[in-house]
Amino acid sequence: MLNFNDPHPFHVINENGKAPLLIACDHAENYIPECLSDLGMDKEHLEKHIAYDIGAKQVSIILSGMFDAPLICSAYSRLVIDLNRHLDDHSLVTPHSDNIDVPGNQDLRAEDVRQRIDCFFHPYHDQYARMAKRAVADHEQPLILSVHSFTPSINGIPRPWEYGVLWDDPHRKLSQMVIDNFRKINGLTIGDNQPYHARDPMGYAQVEHAEKNGMEMALIEIRQDLIVDEPGQKKAAEILHQVISPLIA
Repeated sequence: MLNFNDPHPFHVINENGKAPLLIACDHAENYIPECLSDLGMDKEHLEKHIAYDIGAKQVSIILSGMFDAPLICSAYSRLVIDLNRHLDDHSLVTPHSDNIDVPGNQDLRAEDVRQRIDCFFHPYHDQYARMAKRAVADHEQPLILSVHSFTPSINGIPRPWEYGVLWDDPHRKLSQMVIDNFRKINGLTIGDNQPYHARDPMGYAQVEHAEKNGMEMALIEIRQDLIVDEPGQKKAAEILHQVISPLIA
């Protein structure tokens, strides 16, 4: 599906970082491969949250440098394929997102979906798995930090949380520690499994990379209006560094 103008399915930054931490940004980019012709969508829609997690990549890159931790980022839009979905999830290649049609994802044949899985999903997660296994081999108790962002409101309803911590039962203890560390910072409103939750079903990475490798995982959501520019991204990274550092000391 890719030509010479298209990037590799993933980006790895600071691959040899020394921290007992693996950072992942599953929805880092809004890029659509040339062969899919923007999935038939207007450019303005590809700049919205339906296409990627605005600001999350930049925060992840700053954190990678602050921690000296390896980072894996997606290189393609979640509209091409959602890397944090299981392969049998109906939203893996979604025909609609936030009431917006995705024409290039409608009436797909099974072989069309399989082609995207082979081209984008498996290469990303194969590399993710290699990095997780290396973290386990190199460190006693490494963590995975998954960075996402969310819209300030949905369907006209404001979301008051600046940060959300999403968790499922196997990661309840770590996530509560993350929430407690956030709440030590004055003035922040923290979502406990808000604005989403990480259960029923758990995300693909939680199962395939964290649990199967015996790793703890913290999944963080950051409200997008806080990280739309460089000063906000730097501030968010500093807050996350303050929150996560005690857990990997």
